[in-house]
Amino acid sequence: MLMPLILTTVSFRGFCASLVPEPGPEVAGLRLRLTVTPQPQDGKEGYDVQADLANVSQAAISLQAVHWRTESHEGGFQEYVESALSIESYPAIEPWLGQVIVPPLKETAEPEYSLKPAETLSVKWYTTGRHLKNKVTNPLLVQNPEFIQSGLYSVHASVVISAAGREVRVRSNEQLVAFGGSREAPKHTYGPLWWTDEQTRTATLGLGSLEKVEPGDRFLIQSGRIGWTWTLTLTKVEASQSTGTLEPSRVSPTPMFPSRGTYGALIQK
Repeated sequence: MLMPLILTTVSFRGFCASLVPEPGPEVAGLRLRLTVTPQPQDGKEGYDVQADLANVSQAAISLQAVHWRTESHEGGFQEYVESALSIESYPAIEPWLGQVIVPPLKETAEPEYSLKPAETLSVKWYTTGRHLKNKVTNPLLVQNPEFIQSGLYSVHASVVISAAGREVRVRSNEQLVAFGGSREAPKHTYGPLWWTDEQTRTATLGLGSLEKVEPGDRFLIQSGRIGWTWTLTLTKVEASQSTGTLEPSRVSPTPMFPSRGTYGALIQK
């Protein structure tokens, strides 16, 4: 006897909001969960961010900050976690590039925290705009990308801590985050050069129409010193790659010509 087919409608948005994501992979008895919840205020984008560091082992774990005790950093271990948490995404966004002055470490001990078995250390903050962090320890090591292109990104966090006297990197789960109120696939803004020709000053970029790049898009390529760059202007876009012409940022002396494997970052129009 055939049973009647009953269709039910489930609110996908509400269903997803009620789920607590599984934390990332275990490292040294630790797992990290990242939860990002959109919370706009006064018509502007904003996000509640929470990082949960859980002890999934059967013993207490002695945690310690890594290179945190400087003149410019204040607070204890929880403040360290908030500042040292690094954000990465898909599609990838160009890492921060620049120079920083690293103040000397204080002679006092780094902040510590003893995480008991089955205990979870939670750190929460609120951020506005297109960033997910307010504080960064060292921008060369800790990334806080700006999600300029609207769309639905897959993001995760990682943090380096000392666990039982050994430095480890703990990575979180993947978390989908919509920027600009859009759930479309974002345009890719960062990709590698697959091939370059110094004689013709042309190059092939490993991004194409599948990644939403278009003819006329311009990508900035770092070469040698900071500020010595080349600009790749796309002239032909195929499904998974694009070709274009290269122009240096300066004529004399000309920057080192970009090599295969160098990355380019989209110049925003």
